[in-house]
Amino acid sequence: MSAGGASVPPPPNPAVSFPPPRVTLPAGPDILRTYSGAFVCLEIDFAYHFTVFVFYFGAFLLEAAATSLHDLHCNTTITGQPLLSDNQYNINVAASIFAFMTTACYGCSLGLALRRWRP
Repeated sequence: MSAGGASVPPPPNPAVSFPPPRVTLPAGPDILRTYSGAFVCLEIDFAYHFTVFVFYFGAFLLEAAATSLHDLHCNTTITGQPLLSDNQYNINVAASIFAFMTTACYGCSLGLALRRWRP
């Protein structure tokens, strides 16, 4: 109580006085204006997954094309050896399967990155 007998009003609650904080992430060219080291950019994540998917898909196609050359003979005028031996053919088949599985996994990851990028 004060000297005059009237009570002192309590201080205002700062949580009620200020609006709640609003967090927004920049998109497009505004990303270049960010300076936070902890900023995770969804556009960069999507671009990374897209680039890796394209490279793995290209590697899968090249490996499958190389595997399909198993019965190709280098010189048709004389009887020659096949371009790939049986051991090389088996290795190429395994590599083609692995490349396809990796491409499928990165395709799923690309889909999830796209989903994160554009809700």
